[in-house]
Amino acid sequence: MMFSGPNAPVGHGSLMAGLGWCADWMCQWVRKMAEEDIKWIDPRPEVVDEFNAYADEIMQTLVWSGGCQSWYKGHRVDGKVTAVWAGSAIGFREMIERIRPEDFEIRYRSRNRFRFMGNGRTKMYDPKADLAFYLHK
Repeated sequence: MMFSGPNAPVGHGSLMAGLGWCADWMCQWVRKMAEEDIKWIDPRPEVVDEFNAYADEIMQTLVWSGGCQSWYKGHRVDGKVTAVWAGSAIGFREMIERIRPEDFEIRYRSRNRFRFMGNGRTKMYDPKADLAFYLHK
């Protein structure tokens, strides 16, 4: 996982806000990985290809693709725009507000992905707790 990696809103919007949004996204993954005993995650290659095609298409409608030399285009006038998010900073926030597990290959530590459920008791189990808290009178 990476802060402000490729395709982040590094050239527009608040850098600090973007870093915070990235941290929140990473924490969601770390929590999921810890709670579900996930060994590793990896973006699916077809998802990466589709995202890049989408970003390249959108980037052509933005000022970053204009006719000037830019670091974002490899110091060329006609280069491919890299590094910056293809859209608004708010659009970036909306995209990473929640993780999208369907876009990743997920490997579990166990051969059974439901092993994380343990012995059938919930994490909140306490012999003194009200286990029918969800019933209302």
